[in-house]
Amino acid sequence: MSSQGTSILKSVAVGLLCIIGGLAVGSGSHMAYLWLTAPPQIIQIDSAKHFVNTNEKVVIYVTQWCPYCKELKSYLNQNNIAYVERDIESGDDNIVALYDSIGAKGIPKIVIGNIAINGFNKAKLDEELTKLNLL
Repeated sequence: MSSQGTSILKSVAVGLLCIIGGLAVGSGSHMAYLWLTAPPQIIQIDSAKHFVNTNEKVVIYVTQWCPYCKELKSYLNQNNIAYVERDIESGDDNIVALYDSIGAKGIPKIVIGNIAINGFNKAKLDEELTKLNLL
């Protein structure tokens, strides 16, 4: 191979290494950003206002289109756990205000005792339901 061909090959190899390195740094930075800005999974709250006018021990905030919300409701139903369902997209300002009072965005939100679980985390949900002798 001529010296000109070797030089071109080296340039292409260096260019590819720069692209691969840039993609790796960018991907890592993006994952770090997502990790740092993710809402907390367990949120300590004053839950009294969530349980006004209900005797149920579990309140869930959901939307109709959310697959995790459907999975949560199915899980609660299969385990015969009574709950209050509040659709945050129903147009009810009171439901939205209660949902917003939790602080972190995301659905589903599960209010049990003085905590809110952000998302459907079966292990944490089982732990909290067991504490209240619901499971």
